Amino acid sequence: MVNFNRVVLAGNLTRDPELRFTQQGVPVASLSIAVNRVRSKSETVDFFNVSAWRELGERVANYKKQGDPVLIEGRLQYRTWQTSDGTKRSAVDVVADNVQFLNRSGDPQQPTEVLASANKAPQETAGVGGWGVAKQQEAEGNGTSFKE
Repeated sequence: MVNFNRVVLAGNLTRDPELRFTQQGVPVASLSIAVNRVRSKSETVDFFNVSAWRELGERVANYKKQGDPVLIEGRLQYRTWQTSDGTKRSAVDVVADNVQFLNRSGDPQQPTEVLASANKAPQETAGVGGWGVAKQQEAEGNGTSFKE
């Protein structure tokens, strides 16, 4: 049996990315993207919730804002939970592996060093649970807490 879970979306951020931290101090950015779906004579918009972890989340939160175009590569994640009143809920979200910053024409922005990859946390900080600006914000009390 073949299993393949990959998604590529290009669209605009619907809100400013929100940077939070897990209880272990790992940064995660929550964002939402609007993707236009063009049909023959009409256009529909689909909205997707996206999470970007570690250094990738920091870069997105630091460089992007509402309305900015991005290209997101990642995977779908299904999750379930129970509300306080006992109702069962579920959602499918996108977990980003890579985010490319696009300019208004849809082309990747230059320089390329602003592009980020999810699994490239600096070795010297990986063991202490902090990545650059996120760790500094946490130390200053500017970050919010997030349960994984």
